Amino acid sequence: MLECPLAESHLRPLDAPPVLSIVVPSYHRGAELVQAVTSLADQLIDGLERKVEIIVSDNASEPNTVAAIRGLAERYPTVSYLLHARDEGGFFQFFAAPWRARGRWTWVFGSDDVLLAGGVAHIVAALEREQPSFMALNKRVFNADLSQEITASFNAIPDRRFETFEELMCAIGIQPAFISANIELTEAARAFDPQPYLTVDTRHPHLAAFLEKHHGAPAFYCAAPFLVHRVENSSLGDYHVGNFFDFAVTFPPVLHAVVRRIGGPADFLERMTGEKQVASYTPTGLTFVDSMLENLLRSFAGGRTMTQNQRYALEQVLAGCRADRLKQLGELWTIELTMLELERRANQAKALLEQNRQSCAQASQLFTKPTG
Repeated sequence: MLECPLAESHLRPLDAPPVLSIVVPSYHRGAELVQAVTSLADQLIDGLERKVEIIVSDNASEPNTVAAIRGLAERYPTVSYLLHARDEGGFFQFFAAPWRARGRWTWVFGSDDVLLAGGVAHIVAALEREQPSFMALNKRVFNADLSQEITASFNAIPDRRFETFEELMCAIGIQPAFISANIELTEAARAFDPQPYLTVDTRHPHLAAFLEKHHGAPAFYCAAPFLVHRVENSSLGDYHVGNFFDFAVTFPPVLHAVVRRIGGPADFLERMTGEKQVASYTPTGLTFVDSMLENLLRSFAGGRTMTQNQRYALEQVLAGCRADRLKQLGELWTIELTMLELERRANQAKALLEQNRQSCAQASQLFTKPTG
């Protein structure tokens, strides 16, 4: 169980355990948080207020955000909150959520995302009907201020029940990386040790953790796109290149370790789709390994490179995959070495150029006096 010191808490008493706990981690972004929680809480009517609770879990935000959280709890009887005494980090929030939840299922919902009207009722009905250990959600995509819809339905696949989470992951790939698009059986989410995932070197530890928690258990894909995902809404300057590098270099060994731990096939990453948007459950031949190599080249383009140790780790990942994968990785390693050498020469030339400029500046003093 993950615990931390609290500065303040307000948990509503419940007559009975709810079906679903929606846990909204927050850190500043008060206006977006209000929009997110309002989109959820406004739907809790006609009996849903007894089936769903909302818990805002805040990481020591600035006073305006804290005031907004208190205001939401005053406005909506379904909203509770926990205010951390310090910033515990985003993934502490994620992995602690099932321990805060009082519902049968836990939904960690991003503080800058939105759920369209009818979404809560549709999702609760699907949970009660399908009883999955894990549910993945389709989404719509909007720009950062929600003024423009970019994609009305991210995927084109219908609802489907899967006998195991592994089958779902092969079908939709790394899409559960988007945290708001996942709902977990609370009991299953609690039944593992989250501590290693709080220190592992990846931006997406939750994606590997899903596999560890739900492998072998039934999963469900919900096709109705009630969930709204804002894009270009990160304050991190290195956000995209950092994600490219993570999905290419640091995340695959973490996922591969989980696959080995659960006794999965050595080529599991080759069985996962590499399609960013899924149009059919029929495999296209593009796999997550293709996506890894694509992201590695994108990382090079953004100025990121891998170390020899990271290359070795990727070789272990690819050893059980398609026969030509190690050769492809070797070719990309050669490209990296070439780029590093070019960068070294460019830096050397830049230093030499600066040295000559300084020499010219010094030599110019010769002509401050008569030279005849």
